[in-house]
Amino acid sequence: MSETAFTEPTRFELSRIRGFIKLQVLFLFASPLAGGGHFKLWSMLDTAILVLSIGLTALAFVLESKAGRSRIMNFAVGLYLAAVLDMALNISIAGVLGWKYMAKMFMNFD
Repeated sequence: MSETAFTEPTRFELSRIRGFIKLQVLFLFASPLAGGGHFKLWSMLDTAILVLSIGLTALAFVLESKAGRSRIMNFAVGLYLAAVLDMALNISIAGVLGWKYMAKMFMNFD
């Protein structure tokens, strides 16, 4: 059994991971708006995928091999893109009715 050598992440790699986590958190805060106020399983799926993606990205900080970090980051980026696609679908499905509901709930328009 061969062991992989421990390689320290470079400063650039760490800053790239931190930046990606910040981007994911930004979209995590925006994800309830994508559901249009209809909090059902379909509209909460993007939030769940984003949380999973953030957790996997944070795992990249502690992995020992560069190949492992690269593999985890690629998988996390794939999950992130799936969550953004789900947000886009939620917005297109909710459409005008979802935004009218949000405006009515939070701005008390009648």
